Amino acid sequence: MMAATKRALALIARGSEEMELVITVDVLRRCNVDVTVALVPGTETGKDELVTCCSRGVNIKADTTLQAYVEQHAATDDGLPDAIILPGGLDGAKAMAQAADVGTLLQRQQKAGKLVAAICAAPTVLVAHGKLFAGRRVTSYPSFREKMTEAGYVWEEPAAGSPLGRVVRDDNLITSLGPATTFDFGLAIGAVLAGQEVADKVAAGLLYK
Repeated sequence: MMAATKRALALIARGSEEMELVITVDVLRRCNVDVTVALVPGTETGKDELVTCCSRGVNIKADTTLQAYVEQHAATDDGLPDAIILPGGLDGAKAMAQAADVGTLLQRQQKAGKLVAAICAAPTVLVAHGKLFAGRRVTSYPSFREKMTEAGYVWEEPAAGSPLGRVVRDDNLITSLGPATTFDFGLAIGAVLAGQEVADKVAAGLLYK
């Protein structure tokens, strides 16, 4: 019997970093992960409730809103996705940090022991919502090192030449540095959800190395 397809939820908000969202979603879909992009409430741009303007002025349309996703798929803990992904982008991270719905979902995800992945400025979202995963090893965009450390996290510079790439994984928490490390980030998540062999095949197809 084939294993059930893993599900991931990637959040987007006004000011999210385009590369960190799109590359991660692309890599995971190549790994045959079912990825849904959900827009954080109140961060839409213009008349379309699913479109928002990202950090470099690129408009991206989400698949659904966060509220609709939770109502349709994650109303109970049995429906939580296998992974929640938080792209960076300073304004996007701030919007996620201020959104109560994001905090509630992340708290449920942590309690269930499921994967959370955050890149660049997005690890600060964990701080804002009750210091989720405090005490864990993390990385982030380097300018947030002090904030993460003061909040009780163990900040690390990913080791050069690490099999994971420029990523820090501590059990069900994956973090990475920024835009240029997004392929590492996506492939690390893909390895957890779909297996290392699948992630390696995707990396080869991308001419990653």
